[in-house]
Amino acid sequence: MAHQSFAKTVLDTLRKEALVRDGDVTVTDLSCALHLQTRKDHKRMLNTLSDLVKSGKAVRVRQGVYTFSAEAREPDKREVMWRALRMRRIVTIADLQEFAGVSHEYAKQWLAMLVKRKIAQRNTPANKNHPHSWRLIKNDLVDMPVDTDKAAKLRTLRLKQKQGVISALDTIDNELSKVRNFIANMEDER
Repeated sequence: MAHQSFAKTVLDTLRKEALVRDGDVTVTDLSCALHLQTRKDHKRMLNTLSDLVKSGKAVRVRQGVYTFSAEAREPDKREVMWRALRMRRIVTIADLQEFAGVSHEYAKQWLAMLVKRKIAQRNTPANKNHPHSWRLIKNDLVDMPVDTDKAAKLRTLRLKQKQGVISALDTIDNELSKVRNFIANMEDER
């Protein structure tokens, strides 16, 4: 059976204690709940809490008082795919689907972007029954590459949507002006 990391244990205990104590947990309460005996263990817990706050998984309410972050975000799907590719060096679309929980089409588009930028290379399998794989060819990259083409397409799409909404609002404004004029003319006729 695998052991849970100390950080995960601290976070889980913080979450449980926060639910019992209406949100706020003192470091003393947390230390007692974790059954920490020594000053060294308590210091380790404080360092872990600091790391959890930096990662956004916990929130420091005030000195010595913490709570868990309700909005702790899951890692970005592209970050998960990038880490999987860097770790394994060779991946298939099915691998990325399993690791990141993305669709087949999304993983395929992301890999195509990497091939276009010459970061990855598509390998054809020797056996036609096996899936294609992609190999990382730029091993020196640490930061995840950004899909600038897709970002530009999304900016253009949002601009078109914004213009469409503004046009619809202008049409509504014109029609409301006609209604106001009609109502004003009705009152004048009386």
